[in-house]
Amino acid sequence: MANNDVLLQVKGAGIQFGGLKAVSEINIELNRGELIGLIGPNGAGKTTTFNMLTGVYAPTEGEIFFDGKKLKGLKPYQVTRRGISRTFQNIRLFNELTVLDNVKVAYHSLAKHSMLSSILRLPSHFAGEKEMEEKS
Repeated sequence: MANNDVLLQVKGAGIQFGGLKAVSEINIELNRGELIGLIGPNGAGKTTTFNMLTGVYAPTEGEIFFDGKKLKGLKPYQVTRRGISRTFQNIRLFNELTVLDNVKVAYHSLAKHSMLSSILRLPSHFAGEKEMEEKS
């Protein structure tokens, strides 16, 4: 990719489930700071496309690049660590928690302190909790 402003590039991506071609020849180029939408009728492949972008499904054709690096073949948690995540239409929040606490739960995958430091209540636990609170 020659253009450093391109953040997401999808080249001819598609996916086939058995004999059913669900999505074919998707081409997207999203620049840094750009906001786009994906619209279409039910069954058009919007959710399947998002599942390919986030590693839920591996494309059976084409390539997907994020910040110049291939995503194809990565597991969803690896894609998330690179900077792509998604929400689902049926968001399941913890009703007994505040909005802030629900956001902090989602932040756990980026936490820098370990479970052991939390169990032992080490300074790194408190620093990590403070960072999560501030960023959330």
